[in-house]
Amino acid sequence: MLDKKSPIPAYFRLKQIIKDDIKRQDLKPGDPLPSEREYCERFGLSRMTVRQALKELELEGVIVREKGRGSFVAIPRLEQEGIMSFTEMVKAKGMKPETEVIEFERFSAEELGNVLAIDSQEEIFKISRLRKASGMPVAVETVFIPVLLVPDLGTLDLTGSLYHLLSSRYGIEVRNSRTSFSAVLSTPELETLLMLAGSTPLLKVESVYFHTKPLFYEVSYYRSDQFKITVNLSR
Repeated sequence: MLDKKSPIPAYFRLKQIIKDDIKRQDLKPGDPLPSEREYCERFGLSRMTVRQALKELELEGVIVREKGRGSFVAIPRLEQEGIMSFTEMVKAKGMKPETEVIEFERFSAEELGNVLAIDSQEEIFKISRLRKASGMPVAVETVFIPVLLVPDLGTLDLTGSLYHLLSSRYGIEVRNSRTSFSAVLSTPELETLLMLAGSTPLLKVESVYFHTKPLFYEVSYYRSDQFKITVNLSR
């Protein structure tokens, strides 16, 4: 029970208790918090006091609250600045990168031939992957890459950094990219993969990556609450 004689408001003390639990990693990014009822019973608080504490933690970005599911420890927002792999972004936040390959296909380039500067009859690989940070789904990423560039790609482990694979296996370094961003609404398929509770705004990122010529084309859908991109501009 919290000391009711303390001059510090009860909601503020509950906030600090929850923050301490997160700092000690008793609660980790993506973990569910105890229910409002559990907090009320554990500390002898009213439902209103608990809700005020949770609301302020949500406004501070410490937790996320999902209707019908409860409250969860927020995953530190990933930030991309310049050309960074997903693996690099996740490790920079002290989290564990995880990848699940959800689709691997091989077909003619057709309309993507112009994008990749290859003949439309050449074949390309399509690799769709679910990217996670410490177990929390963050992005669905689809890469289109010429077969002639990476002929044995289908035999390799695709759960790590594609940048690293291109460099270590094929001696190809990504030097620059052309990228566009747009806001879109989630589809039922993306909602399932990203564990979203209904229609949610997503950040769509489309990029063509280059060495001296196009290497691959990538389309990614990021949870907008877990990702941001920093772009350095100059004149």
